[in-house]
Amino acid sequence: MRLTIAVLALSVAANASAAVYKWVQPDGSVIYSDRAPVENAAPTELPALQEIKMPPPPPPSTDTTANNNQVQQGQSTEYTNLTIAEPADNSTFRSNAGKVNVKLELEPALQDGDMVAIILDGKDIGQGKSTNVALNNVDRGSHSLQAIVKNAQGSTLISSTPITFTLQRTSLLQRRP
Repeated sequence: MRLTIAVLALSVAANASAAVYKWVQPDGSVIYSDRAPVENAAPTELPALQEIKMPPPPPPSTDTTANNNQVQQGQSTEYTNLTIAEPADNSTFRSNAGKVNVKLELEPALQDGDMVAIILDGKDIGQGKSTNVALNNVDRGSHSLQAIVKNAQGSTLISSTPITFTLQRTSLLQRRP
């Protein structure tokens, strides 16, 4: 076993210091290899590898440190704005499938551990991590919509102003003349 390890170590060391050969083919292309396949191949010294040393990162600002400490202690960052960008307030649109795309604008961005809750007609219809939500199979008629950001304990951190929209869907009761 020790003999096998010694042979492997020597072969790796030999390959690491192997010569590099250079030759020019008849079409003028230059070839580099660790093997000399032709008689006119000559060993070549390669330039040393270029080292790029990165400067040390700047120290964190006091604001970032304070925010990191708040998140580590289970406190959430204060949100300054939560608005419903889509659908527009008092808008009317048609979707026979009952699909409503909800787009929220949240500042700052959603923090780890916080969730967005969508409230449709006073009922919490789901929570998630996205500020773009597709509601499916919404009944036709007028609806109120609100968004709330909650922390991991379920406490409300910020809520949007409720909006109203009207969804038009084709009804089976509608008859064509």
